[in-house]
Amino acid sequence: MSALPPELLHALNQAYLLHVLATDPARVVPPGKSLLSMMPRALPVAHDSPLHVRVEELVHKAFWDEALVSLASPSPAVQLSRLKLLYSDLYDALQPLFPPDHPILLTLRAPLSPTSSPLHSTLAFLQEILVALRQRCAPVRDPDVDALLEDLASPPLASSSQSENPLAVLIVESLRAMIALAETLKHDLTDTLLGAMSEAQLTHVLRQQARQRERELILEWPGVRSSDLADHWNIWCGDALGGWTARLVRALASPTPVTSNGPSDPQPNALPLQLFFCRPTLLYVQNYLQALVVAAALKALVRLPVAPSTSSDFMPRVWSLLKSEIDRDEYTIAGADTGDSGVSETKIINLADEVVRARRLLSSASHSENEERELRAAVERTLQLTDPVFKLLQARLTRAIEEHFRDAQVHKESVNAVALPQIMRTGRVAPGARSPPINSSNIAQSTPVKTIKGFEDEVLVQGIEEVVSKVTACIDWVEWVWGDALPT
Repeated sequence: MSALPPELLHALNQAYLLHVLATDPARVVPPGKSLLSMMPRALPVAHDSPLHVRVEELVHKAFWDEALVSLASPSPAVQLSRLKLLYSDLYDALQPLFPPDHPILLTLRAPLSPTSSPLHSTLAFLQEILVALRQRCAPVRDPDVDALLEDLASPPLASSSQSENPLAVLIVESLRAMIALAETLKHDLTDTLLGAMSEAQLTHVLRQQARQRERELILEWPGVRSSDLADHWNIWCGDALGGWTARLVRALASPTPVTSNGPSDPQPNALPLQLFFCRPTLLYVQNYLQALVVAAALKALVRLPVAPSTSSDFMPRVWSLLKSEIDRDEYTIAGADTGDSGVSETKIINLADEVVRARRLLSSASHSENEERELRAAVERTLQLTDPVFKLLQARLTRAIEEHFRDAQVHKESVNAVALPQIMRTGRVAPGARSPPINSSNIAQSTPVKTIKGFEDEVLVQGIEEVVSKVTACIDWVEWVWGDALPT
């Protein structure tokens, strides 16, 4: 990530904000605020570089200087020719602000009538345009329109100098100001439309914007062609039974943090770029899965009964420690990877304290210092990724989640296979044919995961449901964003 150009990193962070607002707005929307309050950050106005601004200023100055020379010509034919071009530019600027059949737009598109004084005719027409704009603009823009109207209401007297034409200067300056004002009014119109939307409508806008931006950035990834994306996806999936969903679950079960930096990513657990914007969530899920295994391993070490009494607070206390750790490790798309996928030294001590405390509560006999030391050492061994108990519990959890999504996929295919045809042979549309096809991830989310040995505690069951929910959301998003472009 750090090797990417700063401009691309900025665009990725901006697109990631859109992604989070579209998929999990609660993470970034402040309490008591609505999605509308985040729109200026989510859809900012692009700022060009100083060099670009300077070049643009020079080009614009040359354009308007040339327009002034033409309008200052004593020949009406020269003036009319240039005014026609300026009217075309003004039409493009004003088109979004008026209905297609508005007289202003019709006049701007119509041929100019021959006249011996084109500038005076233009002066009157510009006043008509400003009056029409004042009727349609927000009250806060009235002073800007009034200032332009005031300038046009008092045109300058003819100059005795042959090289100057004050009326031409006024018209050029007015046209330039009106085009700039039109851009401002278009931004106001967008803000007004957004402000009138409900939260559901805003969510729809954000999802569409996020989808479009993500596809643009991934398809334009430096040094990567669209064919490379498909090839990398197929290589990553391999011959995985259960499709790419099962392959994803296995990647999340790996102790190596998931990455997604393109086909040339050297990391052993690299995801395809189609999963790039879901990668922070997937890394969170990866840590979440590991925390679930840690909690189950500690539960086995304490020897809690399968259905503990309501007085036992061991699992809630342990899970609170683990959950605070994985929540602390959340980061944005351009955040630095810590590379630390294990449990920190401080957390090991805290978890060992909880195990010792629980064993004391469950055992009537007191423990010696040597027994406590052995118990703490056992905790540290159990939390190692190579520990047999840890590996056994992790394998059970991974297999259960894989089977859960595979069963959902099979159920989806069986239901869709017997679905009514979309179009009857008589040409009539079947009832409900407008509904989208059944989604396997929706089925996966609505169906609880089967009971897993070692994970029967209610705290762990809820944690597994959270994992399924987050993975489901990522599956839905990736399939919606990429659609038919997603290799199979």
